[in-house]
Amino acid sequence: MRQLILSTLFIIHGLSAIAQDHEATMYFTDGTDVAGFASIKFIKESFYGMPKDKISFRVSEDDQAELWDEETVAKIVFHDMGAPVTFEYINITYVDGVQASLFQVIEPGEITLYAEAVTVWDTKNDKIIPPMPKNIKAKRATEKDFAILSNKKKITAYFQCQGINDRLESGEFNSHTLVEMVNYYNENCAVNTSEQK
Repeated sequence: MRQLILSTLFIIHGLSAIAQDHEATMYFTDGTDVAGFASIKFIKESFYGMPKDKISFRVSEDDQAELWDEETVAKIVFHDMGAPVTFEYINITYVDGVQASLFQVIEPGEITLYAEAVTVWDTKNDKIIPPMPKNIKAKRATEKDFAILSNKKKITAYFQCQGINDRLESGEFNSHTLVEMVNYYNENCAVNTSEQK
């Protein structure tokens, strides 16, 4: 009887672990990719260090999950969340060096909006939660660091788009409407700034 209970608990635990994984495609830094099941984990490697984001990935539901990071992975795309959701590893410059962290791509384009994985991934339920405005960051592909867009002057200088300037003056845009501003910029100002709306 005890053996049956232990076996049942093992099966239930195994199923719950699998159920938390999402259908995903992992893209490697060498250009290859593999489809399977994944979730994001935050592993604290030392008592003093910050948790390091890693991708828990298995090719099939029968496989043992393995942890992956920026050493070999460029990004991961989750397919079963209503719409594809992409997380990319991005190098962040700190005082003591550069470290890659995982970011969700919120709004792609010439200017891309990101949210740090640790702020949008609910580890308890293995799902994505909406990012708070203060956790959203903007960056062009050619830029090394994220832009600091904390006030109207910095926003105006960064976007250099008359349509955004007008909407800032009218109060339609502000530092809490970065998603709308970046979407507007990418659609109206990015390709040909001489025809800004």
